[in-house]
Amino acid sequence: MMSIITSAGIVATVTLAAWLMFRSLDSKSLLCRFAALVPLFLLLGWYSLGFVNLTRMRTALLDSADPNTKADRLRELADYADGPGYEIDNRIARHPNTPPDVLRSLQGRPHQVGTEMVLAQNPNTPDDVLRKIGNRNDEWAEHVMNSLVRNPRYREVFNGVDPREDPAEPSDPPKSR
Repeated sequence: MMSIITSAGIVATVTLAAWLMFRSLDSKSLLCRFAALVPLFLLLGWYSLGFVNLTRMRTALLDSADPNTKADRLRELADYADGPGYEIDNRIARHPNTPPDVLRSLQGRPHQVGTEMVLAQNPNTPDDVLRKIGNRNDEWAEHVMNSLVRNPRYREVFNGVDPREDPAEPSDPPKSR
């Protein structure tokens, strides 16, 4: 919906600027002609800059999802801050070629529970990161743990023990005879 409103606003502004420009052609004043052209050029420049940014964002999204993307490009994308940075982080966290240091840097980013859930499922995530994710203690802990259990290395990293259980307390009380 927002894109429709923005597009309508751009069309209306460009139309008005074009109308002013054509009216100024009848004017003998050079200042009047210049004043009519300035908004048009500013709008075209702003639109071009937006188009360039959208193209960069699209390329980043495609590269982060492409299984043939090299580790260096993924490392570069891990610091991508424009637009849907969290979606790029999720794709990098899922990517099989992501280096361990980049996976470590993705863990613990504020307000990115989805990225932690993807990291929890990735078999290439380093053990220390998986343990930190397993020790999460907030309202999202159960959801993150459900993702962690789906990791094929879960039993290897946690020795089959739920990391949220306190090892001092047995999960089943001993049975008396």
